[in-house]
Amino acid sequence: MKNKLCLIVLIVTLALSTTANLYSNGQVDTKKSEKDIVRISDTMPGLITPGVWNGQAFSLNSSIYEYLVALSAEDNLLVPSLATSWDTSDGKVWEIKIREGVSFHDGTDLTSEDVKFTILRTQEESVGHAKKADFAAVTSVTTPDDYTVIITLDEKRPTFIYQFTDYNMAILSSSYDYASLGEMKPMGTGAFKIASITPKESAVLVKNDNYWQSEYPLIDELQIYFSSDVEVSLSMLINDKVDIVPFITPIMRQRIETYPKLKIVVPYQEQRYVSMAVDEPPFDDNRVRLALKYAMDPAIIARSTNLTLGEGTDYSESPIMKLLPQYYPIPLRERNIEKSKELLKEAGYPNGLKVSLTYASDHAFNQGIVQAIKELAKDANIQIELKGYPRDIYFAQYWLQRPFTLTTWGGRADPSMLLNLAYKSDGPWNESHIKDPVLDDLIDRISSEVDNEVRNDLYVQLQQYFYDNGAMLNVQVPYFVAMNNKIEGYEQPLTMLPNYKKVFIKK
Repeated sequence: MKNKLCLIVLIVTLALSTTANLYSNGQVDTKKSEKDIVRISDTMPGLITPGVWNGQAFSLNSSIYEYLVALSAEDNLLVPSLATSWDTSDGKVWEIKIREGVSFHDGTDLTSEDVKFTILRTQEESVGHAKKADFAAVTSVTTPDDYTVIITLDEKRPTFIYQFTDYNMAILSSSYDYASLGEMKPMGTGAFKIASITPKESAVLVKNDNYWQSEYPLIDELQIYFSSDVEVSLSMLINDKVDIVPFITPIMRQRIETYPKLKIVVPYQEQRYVSMAVDEPPFDDNRVRLALKYAMDPAIIARSTNLTLGEGTDYSESPIMKLLPQYYPIPLRERNIEKSKELLKEAGYPNGLKVSLTYASDHAFNQGIVQAIKELAKDANIQIELKGYPRDIYFAQYWLQRPFTLTTWGGRADPSMLLNLAYKSDGPWNESHIKDPVLDDLIDRISSEVDNEVRNDLYVQLQQYFYDNGAMLNVQVPYFVAMNNKIEGYEQPLTMLPNYKKVFIKK
């Protein structure tokens, strides 16, 4: 408790000093009473340069950068952004028209060369781009004029345009040095531009007066405070030190509902992937993976989130979210402890086994889920040691490096994006370390199939594969965002990128 109180004091001090510095340094010459400022307490980011961004602190990058296309908050359908149109006759050659009259924060104009640069950058070894595998299919990018891009792929990819909704595919300037400046001076075309940033502490973003949509943004400034403790963030919200806090838990939600000045917004569901590394014992044996699955009780896991199975929380053994049209409802596995013990015995563990489960302890729902998994597994003589770390430490030191993990994953409107990222042999975020030619082939066929009916059948096969051989559990939970009642216009589609340009303060 003492540490939390100290952290609250630190964040309040940062909030006051950041604002004071802005005014004293002459960076902002408008009187405070005339400015609309929204304050956010967001998650602690690691690297923030697009391409290597780990998806924390969405309020920061989503306000600075933009994408060729976006998803609508209402129905998650594709809508134009920096691209005005896109077309393909065969899924192999794509023509994209770029919006005219857009400029980067440094004053340079957005052209087709910037889009080409952003695409080719995915393949640069020095970058280590998260989308390298997905864009390896690109054989050429040509720019016949300043506002036309022609992309040729080595095979048909009928849903390729969705790749540009990924949060690591922000459009970058071809004339800006992101390798040197991307972390401290991020620069894009977004509705807000960076005024100051203090790593691991805070950032101040100010209105982009040259934004291509002249009616936006509706506020003058975003003040973002980074915190690895959502309890501290919630205290800040209750005490009017911030206006918006993401990643609220159901218990926190109940507390928030007692404050008339606060409200909860639920933009979508998130996923919690429980991943087992198949390249080392004990999970290299599918019988062990099945033993763990048979020990689970989805209803109990759902109750650990303070919600009910099918009413706020969903459970499956595949990475396809229930809300997506590609989801195939395989009946949930019935808990069978005897079957679980039998499988362990066959796998060479007659007396059970011990394993550590590593996770981000400060992310909503995680603590309850891992505790439920631990208690359920105990009945099958699977002893689980829980190792929780703050999310910034988890992602920096343990994620992808441990054999048994729980990680928060956002959804993708096109599931093939996530499959290529996390389940292909060469996927950069392959948590389960799976390298199976059968699965690779399924994912490749899904990605290239033009016929929707055939593609949906392949998705059924994929989900059956995960049920029979997979190395994961998928707990889907609501994404709660808490905010002051004065905040209006908040949108956050399935891309996970909040649209702060539309946020305004109710007077």
